[in-house]
Order: sequence, then C-alpha cells, then structure tokens
Amino acid sequence: MNHTGDFIFDVMDQKEKPIDDIKSSIMTCLYCCLNPISLETGIVEALATGYPVEFWKIALNQLLLEELVKEKSGDVALTSKGYRVIQLYGNYREYLHALEKRRIDKEKEKQLDSKVKKSTILSNYLNATSAICSIIGFIAGVLSADQIKRILAWLLSNA
Repeated sequence: MNHTGDFIFDVMDQKEKPIDDIKSSIMTCLYCCLNPISLETGIVEALATGYPVEFWKIALNQLLLEELVKEKSGDVALTSKGYRVIQLYGNYREYLHALEKRRIDKEKEKQLDSKVKKSTILSNYLNATSAICSIIGFIAGVLSADQIKRILAWLLSNA
C-alpha cells in the first residue's frame, strides 16, 4: 500500500521463485509438443537443468495439483486449463502475475465497496438529520406564527 492507502502492484517487488521458471518451461514444452511427453525420456528433468535435482519433481507435482498438467501411465500433457493458461498468458509466470493482480483488484473492490457503504450510511444520517430539522423548524414556525404577527402588527402600527 502507498501513503494514500491504495495498493501498488509492482512485479519487481515479488520474490522470483526458481520453481516457477521450471513450471513455465514444462508447460511451454508440453504446449509445443503434439503428443504427451514420457517422463522416462528425461525431457522434463532436463528442463530443470541448473536447479537442485528434485526441483523438476516438485514443479511437476505442483502443476498436477493446480490441474494445469495431467499424468497418465508415465506420460504428461497439458490439461485444457493448462492450454488456456499458455494461450492467454504465454507462460506460467505471467499467469501468476495475472492471478496476483486479480487478487489485488478484488481487495481494492472490497475497500471501495466498504467506502461506498460508509458514505451511504453517512449520507442517510445527514438526510435524516435534515428532515428532523425541517420538521422542527416547521413546528416552531407554526407555534410562533401568532407572536410574529403581533410583533409585525405592532411595528407597522408604530411606523
């Protein structure tokens, strides 16, 4: 949040996770392949070269849990959701950024709704107060009308 209470979405502030790079590579590779990839070929493992040994398994398991990838008989392929993610966002990291932005937008919307509700309640109180003051003024005017007429008659008769 900045000093005015607004949320700031800055991608550079987010911690970059190496596992997300592996997930993005796996999804891109699966998107480009016409057929499912066998885990026995070592292709998925090769996509995680330069990272700790078990990262490819962790990345693949997370993609399975997120239902972006499916595994059947040792072959992995994108799910329909995974295809949509690649088609809409280009890669997994952009998908994550879009999810985060959507979450922040929902929080902003909740805050805005809260502010609107508060201002509506305040407006209702002001309207009720105004109505009460009008009624009191009308009653006071009716009750003091005879006295005002007498004062005006006395002033006009002396003039």
